[in-house]
Amino acid sequence: MDFQSITSALTVDQAKNGSLIAIAVCVILLLVVLKFISSVVTKIIFSIILTAIGGVAFSQRSSLADCASKISQEIQGNTNASSVTCTFFGQDIDIDTEKIPK
Repeated sequence: MDFQSITSALTVDQAKNGSLIAIAVCVILLLVVLKFISSVVTKIIFSIILTAIGGVAFSQRSSLADCASKISQEIQGNTNASSVTCTFFGQDIDIDTEKIPK
């Protein structure tokens, strides 16, 4: 199964909820790391990694919201494009708006 088919199977709401879950998991893991790991260097490394993952998940959430608004504008007929290109984790995804029921 390729990346294109996985991302086209997701709805925007599912992807937004998934990013919220990823952010929550990062926060919980960060709290666990800060509580139970005694090495300061390890705490710093895990804190940086988990903060970066949470930041990426948050940025993808806003990217999905922008893409959803572009698609809704196309469906309503505000633009003349036949497809909309969205990005999801750096991958361009072309969404054919002519196949979406209006």
